Amino acid sequence: MATSASDTPSASGRNVDMVLWVTYINIVLYGLCFQLQRPVEPFLVKSLSEGSDSAEFTQTYGRLQSFFNAVQTIGSPLVGILLDQIGIRNASAVVFGATALSYAMLASATDMNLLFLSKVPTMLQAAFLVAQATAANVTGDDNAARARALGRMTTAYTIGATVGPALGGHLASMGDLYFSAKIAVVGSLISVVLSILFLPNSTNVKGDDDTEKKTKENEPKKSFLAAVQHSLEIAMRPAVWPLLTVKLVGGIVASMHGTALPITLTEKLQFEPSQLGISMSTSMFVIAAFGAFCMAPLARSVGPDGMASMGLVGRALMGPVFAAIVAFVSGNGQIVVMQVALASVLHALSSHCLATGLTTQTTGAVNKEEQGTLLGLEHCLFSLARIAGPTLGTTLLSWSKTGSLWYVEGACASADLLLNIFLFATTSSTRLGGKLKQN
Repeated sequence: MATSASDTPSASGRNVDMVLWVTYINIVLYGLCFQLQRPVEPFLVKSLSEGSDSAEFTQTYGRLQSFFNAVQTIGSPLVGILLDQIGIRNASAVVFGATALSYAMLASATDMNLLFLSKVPTMLQAAFLVAQATAANVTGDDNAARARALGRMTTAYTIGATVGPALGGHLASMGDLYFSAKIAVVGSLISVVLSILFLPNSTNVKGDDDTEKKTKENEPKKSFLAAVQHSLEIAMRPAVWPLLTVKLVGGIVASMHGTALPITLTEKLQFEPSQLGISMSTSMFVIAAFGAFCMAPLARSVGPDGMASMGLVGRALMGPVFAAIVAFVSGNGQIVVMQVALASVLHALSSHCLATGLTTQTTGAVNKEEQGTLLGLEHCLFSLARIAGPTLGTTLLSWSKTGSLWYVEGACASADLLLNIFLFATTSSTRLGGKLKQN
């Protein structure tokens, strides 16, 4: 059994601890910088498309989200391959450098064309992918340890993401829609420096023996085409493709919900940027605490497949709750904000369990040297899902004459329940096939 970070010899253990702590800091900064923009973006789109009616604003916002995710769909597998080719340190520096460039362009976007153009460098904005690959490499074959490490990586992200929406919304409410992007440039450049100074130059952070090191050094590097072909072979493995299918369809569902909700809260309930930011930050805070203290016990008690199933059911239940809040309340008072925040917490926890459960299973189904490529595939599929998701979400939202969420959340809940059935059927089939082979 592979050792966890706490079980490694002292010298190696100190190295692992340093790598993880620097990665945590980078992900805190990444979460802060990214989430600073979330409550601001709908208002920035509205400002730059002045004169557009509500329907045009909704479609423009949806197209922006789809374009962003189309760019990331191209970039995510490239970063996964890049990670396996040039190592953690260099990949991390490239990722945060591209992120800083994107925010610098966003801070200068004075029309919609420039706003769309600012999303192009996000092709390489895959910091969480690099962090996940680092955590998976350190923990080896121990599912519980991997779930704990991935959960804590998510905790690191949500620490920054808890502060980000509230701070971004507050800054936007003061009248400057670009100040948060300027802060994000500085935060991203700090991560570039930390990556260069403290992260290892390969994915071998645990210190393999000399024989294994020499073997790896003597292995010829795959060409880019060979690496792409190998990633497709990984995706088609019986133990992997059903999980990636759930990632893809589940990502479409998450994107439909995530696009329609802020539009509805902004247009129907007249939420201010600060109120939208508070509801987002509340759910992030709870996820941070959950990932730090509850993820490992949950993984041990129900297993990663049970976590994924719980997440799908939880999302299916909470979606209609959002629709009911929008349909039956009015105004944007404190009670309504609290209701939205509570529903957001429960929905986000469900999505967190789903994502961690799936990633724990997929990273455990491949070799360590394939984990970067595998995670690149996951992020690619998630971004691919978010190309279709915003358009589907805004289309269903436009069908509602009253601006309610029932069409969107009904479709999302139905899809999540069907995914749960599919996941149970395919994982049961895989296990049965494995037992037959053993016999």
